[in-house]
Amino acid sequence: MKKFLLFISLLALASCSSKSVQNSGSGSDDAIVEDAISEKKIVETKAESDPVRPPVVTTQAQYNSLSDAIKAQSDERIYKESTQILAQSPHDIRALNALAMYHFKMGRYDLTQYLLKRALSVKSDSAEVHSNLGVVLLAQKEQRLAILSFKKALQINANDSIASANLGAIYVAQKDYQKANIALETAYRRGMRDPKTLNNYAIASAAAGKFDRAEDMYKTVLKSDPNQREVLFNYATLLIEKMNKNSEGLEVLNRLKFVGGLEDSRNKINALENKAKAGIK
Repeated sequence: MKKFLLFISLLALASCSSKSVQNSGSGSDDAIVEDAISEKKIVETKAESDPVRPPVVTTQAQYNSLSDAIKAQSDERIYKESTQILAQSPHDIRALNALAMYHFKMGRYDLTQYLLKRALSVKSDSAEVHSNLGVVLLAQKEQRLAILSFKKALQINANDSIASANLGAIYVAQKDYQKANIALETAYRRGMRDPKTLNNYAIASAAAGKFDRAEDMYKTVLKSDPNQREVLFNYATLLIEKMNKNSEGLEVLNRLKFVGGLEDSRNKINALENKAKAGIK
């Protein structure tokens, strides 16, 4: 199934910021409504129209086609393959999940939530679907419900790296670093190495006094992309304020200023720079 990671990034000395999905649909509001009606007809009406007919089993070839479409990130093919499966098997959770996340990318959150809940009515113990529902709820600013969905996913699959990363990001935003460390440790252990997850894990580690681990996380991100401004700022903060590595911190700040700094961060950068220079004297 297709699972989404909703990236939430934090600055060490600033409020949280989240990357929300924009409505990238190409149609008008009327077209969106028509799509919603169409999807509901597929998943609700199809099964009721011929209740005596035995369900059609989805073939492996159909699943392979859907998987290929997902791997290729082809929205058109994902829509086509998932709706074709649902036309013959309206309770197929793989297709429901794929179609839901297609609509999520289009910014159609209500329809996405409907399809995911439909999938859960068929298979309530799907960690992937609970995790994706959490992403949708978070995009709708329903943070409490999103946390419950991510926790449910982890109850079903304790090693769900994406649910762990998303839950950890929320806890970092809430400055609940103890819980963030637990969640992000799972995500990291299961192979999550994207910059946002590593940045969040570094923030939580630093808050727990694990400065060396936080430094390693920042170095890992900057090794692959030395122009990550949020990471540069957080790394400089760690070096100067927590580790008394003022010379190294100044080097990181100089790199940050070279790539352009961050919005509304000039005063904070200047304060860090002054503190580092004072420490060197």
